[in-house]
Amino acid sequence: MPQSLSAAILSGLRRRFEREDPDKACSLISEKVRILYSNLWQPVYAGILGALLLVSIMWEVVATAVLIGWLVAIIAISLIRLRLAFLFLQSDASSQAQPKWIFWFAFTVFVAGCVWGTAGFLMFVPERPEYIAALAIILSGVAAGCVTMISAIWWIVLLFILPIGLPLQWMFVTSVVPTHTMMGIIMTVFLGLLIVTSRRLGLIIHDNISLRVSMAAREATIYRQAYYDALTDLPNRRMFMERLETLCTDEKSASGLLLFMDLDRFKLINDTLGHAAGDDLLIQVARRLEGCLHAGDMAARLSGDEFVLLALTNTATSKALDDWSEAYMQAVQHALSGAYKLDTHWVDVTPSIGYTCFQACGCQHDELLKQADLAMYQAKMGGRAQRRRYQPWMLDEAKKRARFRSPADDSTS
Repeated sequence: MPQSLSAAILSGLRRRFEREDPDKACSLISEKVRILYSNLWQPVYAGILGALLLVSIMWEVVATAVLIGWLVAIIAISLIRLRLAFLFLQSDASSQAQPKWIFWFAFTVFVAGCVWGTAGFLMFVPERPEYIAALAIILSGVAAGCVTMISAIWWIVLLFILPIGLPLQWMFVTSVVPTHTMMGIIMTVFLGLLIVTSRRLGLIIHDNISLRVSMAAREATIYRQAYYDALTDLPNRRMFMERLETLCTDEKSASGLLLFMDLDRFKLINDTLGHAAGDDLLIQVARRLEGCLHAGDMAARLSGDEFVLLALTNTATSKALDDWSEAYMQAVQHALSGAYKLDTHWVDVTPSIGYTCFQACGCQHDELLKQADLAMYQAKMGGRAQRRRYQPWMLDEAKKRARFRSPADDSTS
């Protein structure tokens, strides 16, 4: 593909990316600022070394007080920039996204460029061409060194290159020495190439970050679709079962309860008020379930109007676990049993709840879910708004029902 065509395609994708997804564009800017601060130590330390080198070269031809004062200024602005980077990297992501960080970075870059640029005035010794050459080489090298480090946000490069180059350029232009004019022309071309290079490098960095941000967003979407329920935004069956399996495998000291519930008269609500009202009810139930959770707990939607809840505790005795689980279940049942507003209607909806208590040591995740499901079935058998804790006889009764069920029962189930 021709280079011009490739650049045009990237430019079009870049504009489309920024136009269609402002949130991703903000993420892109935040990522650029993070790159600038994360890599700041490299140009700062290189700049200090360059300043020491320049002072050592100019020591014999420039006043000592001027050199020391200039070096102190370079070190001072360098330390300020490093401190700013430290504060940025120690802050959280929301703080790093604030516009103040890019402002302070740009401002300190400009100040650093101005301090470097004063060397073009203070250390310009017209009668010593070898020192003028050394001055031009070091200032050009410092300007070039910034290109790869701060080109993530291209316009900041100009705040550094121009203050460095313009003072020395002015000295070359106003000098009557012919060789100075030639050196000024060469330096002008060099700085122009640096600006063009930094612009192209900035676009490359921009496109790479755009691609990374876009891919990260897509991976997050795929993860969301795989592990969360699209309607209620609760974890789905897959995520819940993985969490429960991990609990039974790793958290040997934990104990807790597993709740299984569905909504009484949900089908009637769907049939009379419509599926939109039914979906709204499921969403409201999900939010109320989330309001019952403690740190480390999880609620999930399995399917239809079936929800599960996993809660953990550090209780050490069976009596304490029983008391804790009973209080937890009362709170959940109370939270879910209030009236729900569906469109213009207020509807009383109650849950049928089954739950089982467990010790994580030696538990089997599929058996726990089966126990809570059997307890929920017993709650259904007892009427609406009931809750039952799993007891071993429930499994025996379920086996008897399965053994004596007739073919006619299967055809109508």
